[in-house]
Amino acid sequence: MPATAIAPVITGLADELRALYDEARASMGEADLEHVRTVTAYGQAINARRLELLRTGGPGAASRAAVLEMLYRLLQFSELGHNILHGSYDDLPGSGEYHSDRYDWDFNVDVAQWKVMHHEGHHPYTNIVGKDHDLGYSVLRGQAAQDWFGHHAVQVALLGAVFPFLAQLAPFLVANITREVDGSRFWSRDTLRGPLRIALADTKRRLVTEPLSMGRRFLPAMVANHIGGVAGYAAVLFLVAIEHHAGEMEVFADPGPDETHDEYYRRQIRSTRNFLRSPQLDSVLQRILEEEVPFDDRPDFRIFYGGLDTHIEHHLFPDLPPNRQREVAPRVKEIVTRYGLPYHQTPLGETAALLFKTLTGLSIPVGERESGHPLMLLKRQAGLARRVTSGVRYRRLPDAPYLDKPRWYNVPVRVVATEQLAHGQALTIRLERPRGWDDVCWDPGAFVSLRIEHGDETLIRQYSLVHDSDDSDTMDICVKRVQGGRVSNLFNDALRVGDYLTLLGPPVSTGGLATPEVPARALFVAGGVGITPIISQLRRLARCGGPRDAVLLYFNHDNRILFEHEIAELGELEGITVHVFTGRRPTPDLIAGLVPDAADRETFACAPGGLVEFLRGYLADSGQESDRFHTESFAHPEIVRPADDGSRYVVTFARTRRAIEVDGATTLLEAANRVGIRVPTGCRSGLCRACVTTKLSGQTEGERAATAGERITVCDRLPRSNIVLDL
Repeated sequence: MPATAIAPVITGLADELRALYDEARASMGEADLEHVRTVTAYGQAINARRLELLRTGGPGAASRAAVLEMLYRLLQFSELGHNILHGSYDDLPGSGEYHSDRYDWDFNVDVAQWKVMHHEGHHPYTNIVGKDHDLGYSVLRGQAAQDWFGHHAVQVALLGAVFPFLAQLAPFLVANITREVDGSRFWSRDTLRGPLRIALADTKRRLVTEPLSMGRRFLPAMVANHIGGVAGYAAVLFLVAIEHHAGEMEVFADPGPDETHDEYYRRQIRSTRNFLRSPQLDSVLQRILEEEVPFDDRPDFRIFYGGLDTHIEHHLFPDLPPNRQREVAPRVKEIVTRYGLPYHQTPLGETAALLFKTLTGLSIPVGERESGHPLMLLKRQAGLARRVTSGVRYRRLPDAPYLDKPRWYNVPVRVVATEQLAHGQALTIRLERPRGWDDVCWDPGAFVSLRIEHGDETLIRQYSLVHDSDDSDTMDICVKRVQGGRVSNLFNDALRVGDYLTLLGPPVSTGGLATPEVPARALFVAGGVGITPIISQLRRLARCGGPRDAVLLYFNHDNRILFEHEIAELGELEGITVHVFTGRRPTPDLIAGLVPDAADRETFACAPGGLVEFLRGYLADSGQESDRFHTESFAHPEIVRPADDGSRYVVTFARTRRAIEVDGATTLLEAANRVGIRVPTGCRSGLCRACVTTKLSGQTEGERAATAGERITVCDRLPRSNIVLDL
């Protein structure tokens, strides 16, 4: 019986766009390779005619050679190198020199640095503040959400000053953005070796060797090459800049690892612009090409804008070649507008004035809220002074006052108060709610995850909130000293009011102890710092009033007891019984004597593992149903690794185009680290979700079948097939 093809189920924006991409990609073949070969030959013909004009001279020869030089540089970026390096032809048989790993790009950038800057930085994180370092090319301020620094006050003048040297500066610009992405140092041999070699070689060839070969036409040739080169790189930088800057282009806070495919595509669409070509400009340039460069089967003039006038399509489908982007553009526009999203298009003639207005307007430290109304800054003189002071010192303000959108991932929060507890053995820390979090709620027993940069490590720690959101306008945690603890002791010793900490995200109310309604008849058992989620629940009970019958058993090693006075006061309330122990462990007799009906109560336990397991076993033996026992632990459970049975799996990292073969006892996080991919992580048990990543294909331990598009924690997942991750 013949197999029947099953059409994919289309359920949303991402599905529609992926289906369109798959259709376009499936139709690619030899015709696409023939197209890029023709474009390459056309570029070679342009360059050859340029040299001929310089050599023979004549009226207008130098100026026309400069125009051809500009067009050659533009073509090398647009239809050719920029798109080829995305892997547009990698999967086609016979791709040869057009494979992204083999292509010899005649453009002033270090290819390895370009791939880091562009593929690892710009495309995945388009217009995300602090992640897309292509914003303003990490030098200019082209969006009000960007931080303001001292040189931005004169950025238009600086741009004018470096304009004559754009061809030589291009590789250093890429190197500077690259070091922001991969954390390398700019002033180092490894960073500057490539750009310096490229800039010197190009300068020598275009401004010395070629002009000298022209004999007495040395000076006109050198001037033409210089002007044409500057014009070519200026055209590229200008066209790329207008794609994501100025006007209605949106800038975003970091969405973190939980950004869905739909959200990803929406961000790309809302932050990207296509420009509408200028018929007048195109006509002039096209006429020069037709008069100067004889060529059979001349390609359409749009090749000089390849991937640029279809930049929305390019960002949705980065490895689709420009000729295919042009084909799908009408359908992309239809899909985008049907979903109520803007399909940004701006006439090329309007973009220069728009970009100039933006650069001049952003030379002062206005943010998104003041954009268009700079006098608002004068009403906030303290805030203005803070921005200027930090800007001239080149220090980023942790609260990101320039971005108006709320931040939901890696959120800086200010410490507004601290208080020592337990004779200096613990510290309560009061955290200010971030801007835009007025409607954020959390239940008693909720927790937050904090990200701490400690040397070269990124550490994630979880802390229970000691109030629910109805009881406090701030987020309060309590951190107890731990012998050898890197974070707990750092907080207790060094944290001050006014400092900033980084929240991984909003409070989490889905843990084992979080509950929207605290049962009136409950047993609470805490050990040491385990009182922190329990105190939040007891506060809710005390605040709500009404009939209640709650019991707290609180065990401590010594008399350094957290919330000692408040717990004593809670114990004086009707319906709340408190028993505090020092230097004593729970026993069956102790529990039976104090809480004879313990098995009939809803139980909440937060304590060291041994105590929790004893209590769970005792209550189970006493007849308590398992779903009435609630607990949570931030300890890191050991991953159960299987014995090596000889199985080997390839883990592929789609964004960075890296792969590694591993055995079945290697976590996906360990695989990523081995190929140099740094993934944020903390608990290494799947709890904090710092390492959440999209699994594009494959099966992991515990899954019944291979799945695609699933968000997984890579720190605790072991492969059971070849895996493709969106990293």
